[in-house]
Amino acid sequence: MKKITLLFFSLLCFTLSAQQIINNKGNRNQSYPIITEKNPEIVQLINQVNQDSLEARIRYMQGFIRNAEFPAALTVQNWLINHFESYGYENVSVHYFNYQSQQLDAGNVVVVKEGSDPALRDEYILITSHYDHPSGPGADDNASGTAGVLECARLLKDFSAKRSIMFVPFNAEELWMVGSMPFAKMCASENKNIIAVLNMDMIGWFPPQYAENTVMASGYSYISKNLFEYYQQTANLYNTNDIPTIRFSSGDSYGGDHMPFNIYEYPALYIGDIEYHDLHPCYHKPCDTIGEFGGVNRLDLAKAFVQATIAAVAELANAWLPPQNLSACAGIDKITVSWDNDSDASSYKLFKNNLLFKEITTNYYVDNEVETGKKYEYYVIAVNQETGKESAPSNKEEITFVKPLQLPYSNGFSENKQGFEQSNWVIRNKEGKYSICNNEGHGYLQDNYLSMAELDWFPIPADVENILIRFNLQDTIRGIWYDNSEKWYNANLFFEVTNDRKTWHKLACFSGYNNGWKSYQFSLNSYIGSEFFQARFRLESSGAEDRYYTKIAYITDVEVVFESDTTGVEENASYISSFHFFPNPASTYINIVTDQQDPYHIAIYDLSGRIVFAQDRFIDGELNVSHLQKGTYLVVVSTKHHRVGLKLIL
Repeated sequence: MKKITLLFFSLLCFTLSAQQIINNKGNRNQSYPIITEKNPEIVQLINQVNQDSLEARIRYMQGFIRNAEFPAALTVQNWLINHFESYGYENVSVHYFNYQSQQLDAGNVVVVKEGSDPALRDEYILITSHYDHPSGPGADDNASGTAGVLECARLLKDFSAKRSIMFVPFNAEELWMVGSMPFAKMCASENKNIIAVLNMDMIGWFPPQYAENTVMASGYSYISKNLFEYYQQTANLYNTNDIPTIRFSSGDSYGGDHMPFNIYEYPALYIGDIEYHDLHPCYHKPCDTIGEFGGVNRLDLAKAFVQATIAAVAELANAWLPPQNLSACAGIDKITVSWDNDSDASSYKLFKNNLLFKEITTNYYVDNEVETGKKYEYYVIAVNQETGKESAPSNKEEITFVKPLQLPYSNGFSENKQGFEQSNWVIRNKEGKYSICNNEGHGYLQDNYLSMAELDWFPIPADVENILIRFNLQDTIRGIWYDNSEKWYNANLFFEVTNDRKTWHKLACFSGYNNGWKSYQFSLNSYIGSEFFQARFRLESSGAEDRYYTKIAYITDVEVVFESDTTGVEENASYISSFHFFPNPASTYINIVTDQQDPYHIAIYDLSGRIVFAQDRFIDGELNVSHLQKGTYLVVVSTKHHRVGLKLIL
């Protein structure tokens, strides 16, 4: 576990191109069952958790300085493999990775218990830990969590599980998640369907002065909120020792092998009692051994953590999950609500604004009872075709019904947020340019942070040849970061698009320090013919809620245009910083004023995206528009490197 030692940016800009981004689906909207009755088989399992076995394994590991680069790490890796194989596991492998451009001898031990149900076998539940320690015995950090993973694997070996369970003790967490990051990245690149990660890290210590109020703590970022609520409820249901499960008072944990999974939008929890971490007398010290005054002073607590983890994993491995991936998409005078089909369901109960709205047999519903500007929230509950029992609720989707965005669209935000009406971002003047900003411009925000600016939806006609979206960006996004063989961050601004609100496709990712306006553009041709399309900016980080970093983004000159030329806008290109015309509304002519000394191109589009007027080598001055019919248009001026558009009313 790594909580305090951090690395910081120094005027660093990091931008991923669309080709470099792993565009995995993730499971940020994963919903979970509500467990209300104990399963006798699971009760029998957790009663077999052996405290003496936990102690023996911790004592063995504390006998080595398990630095990730030392030979002892390889010794412990092979010892772990032998244990897994002795339990009867055959699917045991090692995932190797590099540190400072060199492959470490010891890697991540990966053990797979394949699910018994072919329909659910590709859904994975992970139980993880890290077995390395930088310089000492590391009994609590993290021989304790690794001993817990072994005990989970021992007891779950012959448990009948429909879903697959994976046990992964990572190496090199203390080098800042060097082992878990490439593993999570590999899972994302394979689009592996990981529905939960439970990461045990430091489970054997509690301050003696608070022993009468012993708790088991965990934390979550926004991606993992649903998982935490499931884990907490299940752990407390199966609680056999009067030790309740709570959330960290300061939010998520800082550092841990759960973080890389959060970055790739997999629900992952830190499980370990560091609620009183600042009081831990042996954290990263030679006294981190088993003993009353050592790093592991509560083997009963370690046992309780293992029992809670087994209960949550065993229930989830066979559970009937709620309907997944519910989304609500606007249309012309309608909202279409849809979700993944459930073969075990005979019908679905659709709730609207927390009231039962309809009971239907299809996995979608078109709601025509909507009004412009009103907010609606939807979720569904499935009814089991065999038992008649109801599932837990699906994920909830909130939507404010708006009319489609009129294309072509252009906004420099000098007047309003038109097109971003549902966003809580504010208009700010940044270096003479109006923009939308994720806060008031102060920048310092808690690290467990999520803010989104969503462009209003619009259809993309099937007869469009080329459609582009572009914007200018300036940002400073700092948080925990790692820079070894590659850079990764827990704080990122993503530019994403969707045509169903179930899966958001990542087109760009920004982190670090971006001083000065930069222009970006993306083709939307892959979405031509979509009845529904939406784009958004998502600024998110995982980490503790009591630590603050700069997270601020300014976005301006957002345009959605139809073009025959898709050669693109160059990064770092000069841009038109001043453009206006008058009068507006107009009838016969407009006077155009820019900051351009040289001739430029001018075009006028109607709302269907057709060019109704165009002229090369135009120079500021009067433009006759008397030949155009009354209506709304977009006037676009462009140089070699940049375009700006403004709405014109005739």
